[in-house]
Amino acid sequence: MQTLQEALQGDKSPTKVLSFNDFGLVIMTRKRVKQSLERTLCSPCAYCQGAGLIKSPQTICYEILEEARRLARGLDGEGVKQTTLRINPEVARALRSTERDVLAEIEDYLGAVDITSESQIHQEQFDFAFI
Repeated sequence: MQTLQEALQGDKSPTKVLSFNDFGLVIMTRKRVKQSLERTLCSPCAYCQGAGLIKSPQTICYEILEEARRLARGLDGEGVKQTTLRINPEVARALRSTERDVLAEIEDYLGAVDITSESQIHQEQFDFAFI
């Protein structure tokens, strides 16, 4: 055991040699000091910020609906001539097909909504413009 501990003296990582287990193997711990190879060689995804997941277009449709409800309460009958919704093309596709009922509800709150899809907009982003 003493020889093993002496051999580990040159190791930069803190190491503890404990004892032998039931199988005759030496039990030891070694603290990881450096970043993992993955962290060293890679950087977080610019699209999902390293989360590995993004919200689905359908989820974003419902978030847009919630925002429309909130905005409608804030507008409180003000004269809005035109409402434009800027969104990612995937979300626009969902609003125009599988989530048509959500779009209808958004228009109930804000009146006719002109949907502008822009590929530069992150899938989880959207904004309303009122004229």
